Amino acid sequence: MSGRVRRAELGQHFLAGGWLAAELVEQAGIGADDLVLEIGAGTGVLTEALARRAGRVVAVEYDPRLAERARRRLAGYPNVRVVTADALALPPPRRPFRVVANLPFGSTAAMLRRLLGDPRTALERADLVVQEQAARRYAARRPGTPETIAWGAWYDLATGRRLGPSSFRPPPRVGAAVLVARRRRPPLVPVGRHRRFTALVGSAFRHPGLPVRRALVPPFSYRQLRRLARDLGFPVDARPADLDAVQWAGLYAFLDNARPGKMG
Repeated sequence: MSGRVRRAELGQHFLAGGWLAAELVEQAGIGADDLVLEIGAGTGVLTEALARRAGRVVAVEYDPRLAERARRRLAGYPNVRVVTADALALPPPRRPFRVVANLPFGSTAAMLRRLLGDPRTALERADLVVQEQAARRYAARRPGTPETIAWGAWYDLATGRRLGPSSFRPPPRVGAAVLVARRRRPPLVPVGRHRRFTALVGSAFRHPGLPVRRALVPPFSYRQLRRLARDLGFPVDARPADLDAVQWAGLYAFLDNARPGKMG
């Protein structure tokens, strides 16, 4: 599959100009000490804005022709490296890093899984231009999916600037927005227990229509859940999707402390 066809299928829309790229980089708070990974560099419009503020930029572009255009554009910036590769297959940097990207709309879910799925990576923050509806869904207090709830234990997800169709070439049929993921300090759940926490939430969502008390295995007693519901602020008959990441972390902490030998 050619890069051009793949890009069209995924819904790539380039930023309309360098002025907009500069504003996005400024709003992301990029500074001279930052290592920034850019995903989907295209011809380098956003990359150039990043190069002017970041200490180091690694720009990833799948299409070899676009990557070559970006290299020519950025030849005068020694702090930039353009990599021709599929960002989903690249290992993340080992040192603390930021991500700034204008993502193809069709690759948003896969890229979020790659960036946020393993909290052991050194990702500090990601500022991602995505479809507006997707940004609001992922940043919702109660996202309603086990995957996004698990991400919320280590990252605070919020919506930033809205971008209308005229901000892109070609203009999309829908608006976009910046989805911001900031690493939580401290995390809601210790990073070393991410697999157990993810498994706990996932097991409850296998029975999404049941109250949490019955969806979890082993189930809570009614007395236990009534106390937890009061302390964590959710209804006793709440279902798995009714709880947010903070409340799920509270349930996990209770089970962790109550289980013989501990869960960790």
